Amino acid sequence: MKTEPKRAAAAPSDDFDLASVDAQDEAQLAIRHPKTNKPTSWIWTFYGPAHPATVALADRVSKDALRRLAEQRSARINGKPWTDDDDKTMDQIRVENVETIVARTREFSPVKLDGNLIEFSAATARELLLDRRKAWLIGQVMEFLSSEANFIQPSAKA
Repeated sequence: MKTEPKRAAAAPSDDFDLASVDAQDEAQLAIRHPKTNKPTSWIWTFYGPAHPATVALADRVSKDALRRLAEQRSARINGKPWTDDDDKTMDQIRVENVETIVARTREFSPVKLDGNLIEFSAATARELLLDRRKAWLIGQVMEFLSSEANFIQPSAKA
């Protein structure tokens, strides 16, 4: 039997702290103008990957997926036909995506819409994200949320 040689313990790195790359509980996105790509003063604040709201959302999605698998398995075992509800329309998928975004949104700064000041509420966020004239908005938000790097502390050293 061959044994591995013992390795000397490595000295701790003085310039890197693993906690410096932990995801923050929140991060802000400055919405960019869809044509110029320049940041606007409109800021959205989102819950990070380890925030309890995001964890609860992930748990709910996982439980739904497991429930569907169990139903499918049960139908197969019992010789019953299985009708898959994954034949969703693009509009249904869009609504689900927006609900996921709203669940991860803490707030957005007040903004004018047709000259009227609007403030954050889940209903207002949902309405804005579903507005097809503002498709660029959902694109920016989804891009931001899809990268955990957006939630890493800005001062993190590589």
